[in-house]
Amino acid sequence: MSPVIARAAMRAAAMRTVTRRQFSMIQSMRSFARSFESHPFERLPVSTPTHALDWSLPIKGLAKKSALYFPFMAVFLGWPLVAATVANGHIQ
Repeated sequence: MSPVIARAAMRAAAMRTVTRRQFSMIQSMRSFARSFESHPFERLPVSTPTHALDWSLPIKGLAKKSALYFPFMAVFLGWPLVAATVANGHIQ
């Protein structure tokens, strides 16, 4: 058999036998933990200052939510008091 054919047969035999690594819980946890490592695009720049936060946006959002939340909770929690005042002992 020629060396070229022998080499091709050896490669084909090597491709057929697939080697599998055993499952390692430590390695899978390590790769999971490495996925949380910071990357260069997540790091804070040293040469430029950080961007200032526009506080008007969170305050406006809080005001909009409060305009609906507090009246709704007053009605939701205050209806028994209103019902007791309206009924005024007429319901037995």
